[in-house]
Amino acid sequence: MDTTSIIEWGGFAVIILLVFAETGLLLGLVVPGGETLVFTAGLLVSTNTLSVPVTVLLLALIVAGFLGDICGYLIGKRMGRRLYEKEDTWYFKKKYLKMAEDYLHNHSKQSMIIGKFLPVIRPFTPVVSGVTKLPMYVLLSVSALACILYMSTFVLAGYFLGNQFPIIQDYIGWILPISIIISIYIFWRQVKKHKKL
Repeated sequence: MDTTSIIEWGGFAVIILLVFAETGLLLGLVVPGGETLVFTAGLLVSTNTLSVPVTVLLLALIVAGFLGDICGYLIGKRMGRRLYEKEDTWYFKKKYLKMAEDYLHNHSKQSMIIGKFLPVIRPFTPVVSGVTKLPMYVLLSVSALACILYMSTFVLAGYFLGNQFPIIQDYIGWILPISIIISIYIFWRQVKKHKKL
């Protein structure tokens, strides 16, 4: 099922669950909980395909993302370095965990906010924060800000685009792949930049 089909089938509850699961259940690499889902949700609200006020959608996604980050942090704190001994599975890759750790180590805490916008870094940032015993108050403040910025950017972009161009719903099959390509490109640039450090 593509993102639109998932949203139309499961509606509001499925969107919230997927956003939470991305960071809260370490499923960020296999569940469509990223910018594509959030952008599409905003777009579908603007075209009344999803019957929920945009403010309710936005607040619910911010809370779901925030709670997901807290859950991921607690998993990382509880498992500690043992997480790095875990075997790779279909949903968990140690190389991405290490990549997130290197990213956080080589950049300031503000990178946690930027990392929210990077597809592979995002799911592991809270976990690595827990493993490295980042103070909980730092995670709470940074995660809250990151979730507000991230959700607002993509939900409102989808919502306003849909309001300005209602016909855009007919072209969502093109918009989603393009947004994925842009996300991958941003991630590739970050990885390339990281290798130069």
